[in-house]
Amino acid sequence: MEHVVNAQVRSIVGNKRAVRRLRAQGAIPAVAYGPGVEKPLSLVLNKTEFMKIFKHITESTPLNLVVSDENGKKLFEHLAFIKMVQYDKLTDELRHVDFYVPEAHHKMKINVPVEVVGKAIGVEKGGILEVIHHEVPVKALPDRVPEVIKIDVTKLDLGSTLRVKDVALPEGVEIDMDDDDVLITIVVPRGLEVETTPTETTAEPEVVKKGKKEEEEK
Repeated sequence: MEHVVNAQVRSIVGNKRAVRRLRAQGAIPAVAYGPGVEKPLSLVLNKTEFMKIFKHITESTPLNLVVSDENGKKLFEHLAFIKMVQYDKLTDELRHVDFYVPEAHHKMKINVPVEVVGKAIGVEKGGILEVIHHEVPVKALPDRVPEVIKIDVTKLDLGSTLRVKDVALPEGVEIDMDDDDVLITIVVPRGLEVETTPTETTAEPEVVKKGKKEEEEK
């Protein structure tokens, strides 16, 4: 699903009274910066319109940022990501938004949430699923950045671990961590008995007849 964020260039910058007036009129001040723009752009967002989108996105959600001038003429359109948001300490209302605009054909690094899929075998047996990393640093081209990294845990048994190298990733996406770093593990609670599978063949002890041995020794 494409998320389009419409913004307007903000002509008044650094004037606290003007910014308060914008918020009172139902607007949110914002800024866009990054290697994809020549210089930072001071923007203003329609609060009602933006909040409808904001409820369904994360920092790793690609956004189509469309910037217009005060007359509604489109000036700029680029893929962007939310870099930072500021909230009012008393009302918890959204006060300011920072957008990061990457270069289109250069890989970027961004933290992406981990989403666990399925129920592990070890959990069925009484184990506890522990997620070590709830998000992971990812390297990818801007248009290849996934909103989430889905990890299937259904085959994880008691005491099993899932490492970075075990994750199936979309094409062009890599997790910027060591291959052996543990992401998820199935913890065995104290007192829980773990079934052990007996070996199929048991070596029989060698029996040497006493009489024959004595003959050989003679």
